[in-house]
Amino acid sequence: MQNLARQNYLQAEVQTATPQKLQLMLIEAAIKNIHRTKKAWEEEKFEAACDSLSLAQDIVAEILSSVDKEGSPDLAGKIASIYVFIFRRLSEGGMTHDPEKLDDALRVLTSERETWRQVCEKFGSSVLNSDAPSSAGSRLDLSTDSSTKVLISPPKSPSGITTATFGKPTAKPQSGGGSGVSWDV
Repeated sequence: MQNLARQNYLQAEVQTATPQKLQLMLIEAAIKNIHRTKKAWEEEKFEAACDSLSLAQDIVAEILSSVDKEGSPDLAGKIASIYVFIFRRLSEGGMTHDPEKLDDALRVLTSERETWRQVCEKFGSSVLNSDAPSSAGSRLDLSTDSSTKVLISPPKSPSGITTATFGKPTAKPQSGGGSGVSWDV
């Protein structure tokens, strides 16, 4: 029952989120999955580490693919280079099980998270607070403990991700040309 309530809350949160907030949610999910990877390495749970690192890489790849290259190509190139760096450090860290390389990615993602929090505050979107205690129930917990999946379609506008739907992960694209890429959130 609690999982159903959480799933309904998360579904409403994503469906009503602004593009800026969706961007922030993705960054939060990537950060959490990197932390899970590092913890799994420490516990020698290598399959779990591989899964969480793969999710983090998928999220970063989706963010990278959503960069609008037509509006301002110079700015888009600079933004893309940030996410290419993050993806590269995640890949290198995964190949060598080097937590320092993951820390490099975390530092940049943490900075990005702060930037997107400020954007959300400026434009009136509610801000996620992953560091706050979860007792209030009014914040979105991006843990991977449940079976809830969020499927994000590639953006169709310069503002970022335009659709998010819930469901079981699929290998084929969603209707409307979505990528079918899924992440535990």
